[in-house]
Amino acid sequence: MLKNIVFVTVLLLLFLLGLWQLFRFNYKNSIIKNIGLPPTHLSQTDNLEKFNYKRVEIDGILSNIELYVFAGKRGYYALSPMLLANGKYMLVNKYITKKKEVKQKEIIKTTLDGILDCNNNKNWFIKNNPSENTWFTLNTREISNELGIKLEKCILWKEFNKLSIQPMKHLEYAITWFVLALIWLVIGIKTRRYAACNEF
Repeated sequence: MLKNIVFVTVLLLLFLLGLWQLFRFNYKNSIIKNIGLPPTHLSQTDNLEKFNYKRVEIDGILSNIELYVFAGKRGYYALSPMLLANGKYMLVNKYITKKKEVKQKEIIKTTLDGILDCNNNKNWFIKNNPSENTWFTLNTREISNELGIKLEKCILWKEFNKLSIQPMKHLEYAITWFVLALIWLVIGIKTRRYAACNEF
């Protein structure tokens, strides 16, 4: 009885993992499709999180404050807070630079378009260094506390790399889980047949 429970549990788990990867594959394909659509102009009453991973256009006043987020060999992402019409701020990822710039930027009223990213989770294992304006994670809550302003959870990326989404890897994972489920099923059937033959 216990063997049957273990067999069914493992088979179900492998199958569900395959389904989950298929869901992620379809989700990331929809993201790529949304990125290619014309931008939606947002108003001050729009819920930004409803436009996650979609191309948008938004009005605001871009601050002269610059934050530098480590981008590996490419250098740093340069981000600035933008004051929105609703009185809140949103970070704008403007460009990649090889080194931090000393020259003060201008405060400008502008309309920017880009991709909204509302999935900025804290990494508990990497510590930021606000005193040297070096950030390793895009945690809006921590940045809000450092700047003393209320930041929206979403970040506007003016340059968004589609290659970072990688939907095909989820399809590969799904195939792997389904193949493992099939192998497990075959092993289970053969084991049952072998046990049945030995009873006679």
